[in-house]
Amino acid sequence: MAKKWTPSEEKFLLDNYGKVPMAELADKFGVTRKAISAKLDKLRQTHGIDPVGARERAAQKTGKPAIPGSPPPAPGGAIPRPLPKREELRAPQTEVLDTQAPANKIASGMAVKTEKGWHPLYVDKKKIGN
Repeated sequence: MAKKWTPSEEKFLLDNYGKVPMAELADKFGVTRKAISAKLDKLRQTHGIDPVGARERAAQKTGKPAIPGSPPPAPGGAIPRPLPKREELRAPQTEVLDTQAPANKIASGMAVKTEKGWHPLYVDKKKIGN
């Protein structure tokens, strides 16, 4: 059964991750190390933070920002990564195949790619039944 995390436990986890060994955190909360990792992943997604601090540690070691052209990381938080705007996202190109089924065949709605390109697949009417 999954553990119910309280806000104070979540805060303790975020504040002490990287400072206290993972096994010790797992013992303190009575869960596995995998559960601690899963909770940290969920916290990172929901709160938009980087509890692991990998970017911060890398920036401190090299003296350079983790993302070129961005300011150095502030302690306790992640560098937000730029996301493409909705207008910039494009749908993939689609192609409509000729699905004129031969006699005694029915188009299956699937296609297969061969050396000569994409070809629709057909099913024999006798195999489907009436």
